[in-house]
This record gives sequence, C-alpha cells and structure tokens, in this order.
Amino acid sequence: MKYINILSKMWLIAVAAMVVACSEDEGAPVTPSFPEEEQILSVNAGESVEIVFDASMDWKLYSSTLWCRFSNGMTSISGQAGKQAVQVSVNEDMLNYGEMQAEITLKQGDVEKVIAKLTRQGEMLLAVGEEGEIFTEESPLLLNFSRTSTTLSFTESFTLNFPWEFDQASLPEWLAVKNPPVKGGMHQKAELTVEITDDYLANEWTGSFRFKMQGEDRYADVPVKYTGLPADELVIRGISTKWNWSVSTDGLQYWTGGLTEGDDEPEKLSFPLSFRVLAKNSEYVVKAVYQDGDYLWIDGVDGAKAFFDIKDDAHGNLELCNVQENTSAKRRGYILVFPKSVYDELSHGGTWPDKNILLNATETDLSEDLNDEYIVMAFDQEGSQISSVAPIKVNVNGEGDIEATQGMGEILNPDVLEAVNQLYFADNENKNDYIFNYSVSAKSEVIITPYIKNYFGENSPIGSCEVRSFSDPWSPDSSIAVSQEGDTYENSNVYFQCGNESLLVIFKDDFGMVCKVLILNIQ
Repeated sequence: MKYINILSKMWLIAVAAMVVACSEDEGAPVTPSFPEEEQILSVNAGESVEIVFDASMDWKLYSSTLWCRFSNGMTSISGQAGKQAVQVSVNEDMLNYGEMQAEITLKQGDVEKVIAKLTRQGEMLLAVGEEGEIFTEESPLLLNFSRTSTTLSFTESFTLNFPWEFDQASLPEWLAVKNPPVKGGMHQKAELTVEITDDYLANEWTGSFRFKMQGEDRYADVPVKYTGLPADELVIRGISTKWNWSVSTDGLQYWTGGLTEGDDEPEKLSFPLSFRVLAKNSEYVVKAVYQDGDYLWIDGVDGAKAFFDIKDDAHGNLELCNVQENTSAKRRGYILVFPKSVYDELSHGGTWPDKNILLNATETDLSEDLNDEYIVMAFDQEGSQISSVAPIKVNVNGEGDIEATQGMGEILNPDVLEAVNQLYFADNENKNDYIFNYSVSAKSEVIITPYIKNYFGENSPIGSCEVRSFSDPWSPDSSIAVSQEGDTYENSNVYFQCGNESLLVIFKDDFGMVCKVLILNIQ
C-alpha cells in the first residue's frame, strides 16, 4: 500500500506538471509572419500568376475583384501553415481600355495584410484592315507603286475597337490624307484616301497612321510602308506626250499637235522645256540621239554633237535647251532616259557600246528592241527646206517637170481630209511629209514622177498607183486609165488624162505600202 501511494503521488505530480506546461503553452501568443514587401504584378486578361509566401498558421487569401480568382475558381482560398504557392487567374470580366488593379489580402489569425497588387492591362486598341489584318512594324500596311497621271493615291479602310479620332498631326511628311476623317465610334470604319506626291514617289518610306482614343492619351498606330519605284520603272512629269513635238527653225519655240490640215493652231512656247524624271534613288541615264541626213547619231559617241542640249542636275530635273538654228532640211531629235539598272543590263555592264543598244543595224533609226517606255521625247525641228523628202514632179501637157508643193494645200472637203488621214504610210510617223499638191487645168495630160522610197526607206520604182476622185475619196476612180512606165527610182512615172474633178493620186511600193500622195487640183 505504501508503495502504491508513492506511485500515485508521483503520477499526480507528473500530471500536474503536464497540466501546468499545457496551460503555459496555450497562454503563449503566436505572431503570424507576412512577406516583408508587397508584390506588384502586371498581367493581361487570360494570364495567371503565382503568389508565394510562408504561413505561420492557418491562413486565408482574399481577392478584391471578380476578375481575379484563385485555383478553386473563387475570390478566396484557405490553407494550413507552411510554405505556399497559390495560383491566381486573371479573366476578362469588366474588361475595358484602362488599367485595373486587384489586391490580394492574406489573413492569419486576426491579422490581415495586402501581400500582392495585380495590375490588369486594359484591352488593346486595334485598327483592323479590311481583311482582318492587324498591322505591325514587322508586317506593315504596304503601299505599292502603280502609274497615275499626277499623284499616287490609295484608299484604305480600318475598323477600330474603340471610339476614335484621327491624328492628322502625326502623319509623316511623305504621306498626305485627302479629306481625313475626324472621329468615329467603337467598331466604326475609318476610310483614308492617301496620296504620295512626286517629291516622295521614287524612294522607299515608312511611317504610320495614328488613331487616338477620344478623351484619352492612348492610341493605336497602323505602321505603313511605301515600297517606292521598282528599279526598272521610270516616271516622267512635265511632258504630256512623247510624240508629235515640233521645234521652230530658229530653235526658239516648241509646240505639240497641229500637224494635220484643219487642226487648230497649237500654242507655241519658248525654250527651255523643263521636265522631271523620277527614278529609284535618282539613278538614271540620259541619252541624246539626233538625225543627220539618213542616219542617227548619239551625242558624245564618235565625236558627234547633237543640235540641242539636255541640262541635268542629277536629281531628276532636266531641261531641253540651246536648240540650234536649222539651216537645212527638217531634222529629228530624241531624248532617251533609262533607269540605271535597265541601262546596265542593256549594255552588259557597260561592255556594249551605245550604238548596239540604241540604234538599228543600219543606224538609220532607233533599235526595234528599244522599249518605247524609255523614249521621253521625240521632236522634229523645222528646216529652211520644208522637208528632206524629195518632191513629186509633174509634167503638164509636155511643158516640162515642175515640183509639186508639199502639204495638203487649201483642201477643206472633210471627206477628202478624212480619207487622206486614214491612209497608212510606209513612214507613217512622218506621213505629212509625203503629201504634196499641184494645180492643173481640166482635161490636162499629166506625167507624174513621184520619187518614192519603199517600206525599208530604199529608193524604189512605183509598185502601183491608185487614183481617187474627190466625189468618192475612198475608192479608185475606174473612169481614169492610168499608165505606168520606168523601173528605177529616177524614171518610174505614171501618166493619164485628167477629167473635170480634183483627184487623189496615191503611190505605193511593191509591198503595197502608201509612199506618197499627190492632191491634183483641177481648175
């Protein structure tokens, strides 16, 4: 018994000690630990982040917004003490164009503290193209060159996902927007008509259109790139047409048109004639070609000197000037301009001479292989002699050969004028030089020697002769019997008796091409 009492006392002492110890433990307060600094996070809708912290006791996290939720899909989550890594998901609830902030609060015991702030980025401002394209610096809106009469123009449409206003002031200097839109609502289209002027047409440029959000500093840019002229492209400004130009005998005036009988008198302008060449990076090659007799010559080749000058500032500004007075027959000049890359290719890097590139095999005309695109201007200068074309000679009633007068004369009959105009000559470009007129009395016997050149420009006998009356200038007059003789350029002629009506006498070569026309006026 004494032994049991001793054990009992010892047990009671131990229990008492345990009770005291437990009482002491329960009375000691536990201090929760929190991260020393708040975490500042920037995220986009659809992304998730991880919040890491050490909890010294049971804990609970709270989100201050519906768009910021934890892995359980709720705006709160709880757990036990220890190291924690909690996923936070950001969704699109209440998404707008401005930034929004959510606070993540950690509660341990009776103490709570904001341990993270999440800044959600607002919806991106977008300007979307007609096909749904979103343009970036790496994939800009491309504006490609195409030929126009004055300025290069494009029309582009964009749909914007915000209420917008067009920022005209931010346009780069190479872009001009015609009648720019002022503002529009969300998802309302903005249509821009963009023009690129000649000052910027040749080269490549980059920039952007800017649409600002109404009432805010935010904006959406549309990167844009103009690709410039292709290396083989050339644009000429200041010359309305490359053909049909004339220069006065004294070299002081030029004009275009008025080469056909009945045309209005053209406006004559004084030299110099200024024009502009647009080529990529202003890289171009200018060539002057001129006629001297039956042959063409290239200025600067084999000592040749053209009867005109071309001033060039190497920046695309050119002048035709210093045209010399012409004391002989009518002559022709050409201005040729090539993109440098084209000229280099034609000349095989400069190893082929210009004659091989620009002239035909006989050097009597421009090369058939030469692209008309690079002929900037062809002009004829009047001479002290009306033309280098040999005149038609007419012998009336055996009285001897007299030279016919070059030109249509005083013809006013519109049918006759139209019939002549529709004839296609072997040298059709200079057809007016091959038309002559002569007056005779009715019933005269005439012998006509036309001195024709065939389709190849060679001296030739008459191939055939067709006579038409003014009453029907479209068809041969079968009432007039035409005889023909001679087999050379010098002696080939026709003879017949005139009636009472004026005639068109049409001379053709062996190929059936019209070579000369004599208007025989019956008085």
